Amino acid sequence: MSEGRGVYELAKVLAVLLVEQGSYSYVDKLSQVSSKDLALYHLREALRDYHSLASRGFEKEEVGELAKTINFEKLEGEIARLKEIAGITQLREEISFVTAQALAEAGRLISRGEYLLARRVLEYLKAQDLLRGDEKEVSKIIRGMAKAISGALGIPEEDLNRIASNERLLKSLIERLRGEK
Repeated sequence: MSEGRGVYELAKVLAVLLVEQGSYSYVDKLSQVSSKDLALYHLREALRDYHSLASRGFEKEEVGELAKTINFEKLEGEIARLKEIAGITQLREEISFVTAQALAEAGRLISRGEYLLARRVLEYLKAQDLLRGDEKEVSKIIRGMAKAISGALGIPEEDLNRIASNERLLKSLIERLRGEK
């Protein structure tokens, strides 16, 4: 299974669950398996939850985009290859590799989501002619206007405070938005 071809379909499923549910439960459960049957059981449960989420629709746009890339034929092959693994050491190695890829993919999704959210906030400030100063000043503006921005954009205040704390991201976005006419 370790063919070095990027993110596995199983890893994508786990990343979708992690980001959409905000829980590491499947990654943790799989990381601690002591047998093949337990690994397959946890994968079945993860896939069941994935299909439940997919049928109701994903709340986070970036999660939905990743979900569209899952190739279920390849996913079936990955599960079949896990079933064929003979020893527990090799099973743990493969599961560790897949869960590590899932964590990396989830990190990418979270980072992308934060970027898109911050961009919406700064575009709102720009439209209101409030995009002034450097990242520190913009951070203060976001904190001071958190309630108004939350109401206007439907973004929870805790997310706005997190964005306001990410001055590196703010600096990058401010430079980009000021470069756009």
